[in-house]
Amino acid sequence: MPSLKKKCVMTIAGSDSGGGAGIQADLKTFSTLGVHAACVIVSVTSQNTTGVKSVFDLPVSEIGKQVDAVCTDADVSFAKTGMLSTPEIVRSVAEKVKEYGLSLIVDPVMAAEAGGALLQKEAAQTLAENLLPISYAVTPNVFEAEILSGIQIKNTDDAKAAAQKIAETGVKYVIVTGGHLNAEDIVYDAANKKFTILSGAFVKGGTHGTGCTYSSALAAYLARGYTLEQACRLAKEFVVSAILYSEKVGGGVAPVNPGGAAALKAERAAVIENIITAWDILKADNAFPRLIPEVGTNIAMTLPDIFKESIHGDNYASGILPTQQSQQSQQSQQSQQPQNADGFGSFVAATAAFPGRIHRVKDKTGAETAAESIGYPVFGSGLHLARVVRSAQDFDKTVRACINLGYTEQNIKWCEQAGLSTLTFKREDEPEHADDGKEWGSVNVIQKNGGIVPDTIYEVGGFAKEAIIRVLGTDAVDAAKKIIRICDEIRKQDEKK
Repeated sequence: MPSLKKKCVMTIAGSDSGGGAGIQADLKTFSTLGVHAACVIVSVTSQNTTGVKSVFDLPVSEIGKQVDAVCTDADVSFAKTGMLSTPEIVRSVAEKVKEYGLSLIVDPVMAAEAGGALLQKEAAQTLAENLLPISYAVTPNVFEAEILSGIQIKNTDDAKAAAQKIAETGVKYVIVTGGHLNAEDIVYDAANKKFTILSGAFVKGGTHGTGCTYSSALAAYLARGYTLEQACRLAKEFVVSAILYSEKVGGGVAPVNPGGAAALKAERAAVIENIITAWDILKADNAFPRLIPEVGTNIAMTLPDIFKESIHGDNYASGILPTQQSQQSQQSQQSQQPQNADGFGSFVAATAAFPGRIHRVKDKTGAETAAESIGYPVFGSGLHLARVVRSAQDFDKTVRACINLGYTEQNIKWCEQAGLSTLTFKREDEPEHADDGKEWGSVNVIQKNGGIVPDTIYEVGGFAKEAIIRVLGTDAVDAAKKIIRICDEIRKQDEKK
């Protein structure tokens, strides 16, 4: 009968009290990449973004007991090591790796990104002599590769020579990560004496925990069945994403954020789902089509404030998004448009809406029968409504959605009868150069209202400008429910006729 035990990935490393590297970074990465995480803590560091304050090593007997507890119960497909600060700890871990036949990724942690030594000098030699010969791969940065190989690294050829020297220990693969070398990773397959160069792009953001995150991502992808080269490429992309979504949490080097991109994708999906739910609410109401203006209506919703500004080209040293770099020789950077990343439209946009808007449809007799959407909500649409939402968010960040309705004096009365607060402005009062990504009129009337955002903001129009009502909400469903209250007032009037 086959075993029902789930495979897991195990990290053997130190604890970072600041939460940016070590065990903490490994667990975040494993969780984000969908593998079960087991951990063996070898040291406890008193550490924050400014550096390592102290290190307390656990007794090697307790380290061994943790490994035993995990490996006698779970099927550990891959393991990785991080901070192993003393020769005794290195030798103890090596014995357990051999005992359980673990496929091991070694991150030869020697110093914290924020400052502070994490590996005793004599432990580096012990690591090379005892742990690397029984390991699957080692992932040194340039500084660590220099110590392990004794070769000074100034360019790619030096990194290749260092990788070959390290491979003489017996480790199967050496990956010299390129955070300090043109963003290139040097992957060396010792058995086949083959080099693979993985190019990359320097990005702006926090770098505390990059080494831990890369090695744990590599272990996770390998555990999921990817080849080494595939896993290296994916781990590199994952680290770039973690840097881009890093969070400044202290006074020193900002930690990477392994879950940043995953959280963004989840939030994007939640926005699309919310817009669709709002649309389901509105299209089921037979009074709603009467509120749709000639130009059509739309439902726009933004990401949460933390993702208000998504990843742009200027986060990269080249100023160009990776997906666009291959096109650079064919067209200028200015003419390039963001490509779709996940099926939800532009990945640099923070607002989603229906690209073709929502319109009234009529039967053959000319009677209005329903409302119909054109297309599927995507990010990068509804730019005018996005300006209205951004205007409101200057005063209330909980406002994330806007739906436009046709303006008539009667519609305004229905809004007021529905208990919705309203403000208005005149387009003719707008300064000539007021477009800064926000709507001048909305900002102006909210300021005059003491910074309180109303339920609706309307304008009576102007030259080449259609009069319009905007209904604001904390999300698209909230805005839709306010419109249903307006529809209820329409039905009340119809019943009186």
